[in-house]
Amino acid sequence: MSSERPERHERPRLKPLGQPVVVTVRTDEHGAPTHVRLPGKTARRVETVRERWRIDDEWWREAVSREYLAVVLDDGRVLTLYHDLSEGLWYAQKD
Repeated sequence: MSSERPERHERPRLKPLGQPVVVTVRTDEHGAPTHVRLPGKTARRVETVRERWRIDDEWWREAVSREYLAVVLDDGRVLTLYHDLSEGLWYAQKD
């Protein structure tokens, strides 16, 4: 009989996102972001959109309607943006 413990498969730990900050986003004719400017920084070009998802929730209280995008900037950084569809503002989630 072996005294070794069976291997445990560890789940990746989820890291909560930080507080969002309002950003300036330039979009193309289809509404896709082409440039992002973080507060106090110069605008960066969006190289690609890696992922896109939408959240529509809590309609019975205060409605939340957001389109999230994981984008890759021209400097290689990955940034999570969301467009608040109720307010019309763009935000970046701080890591």
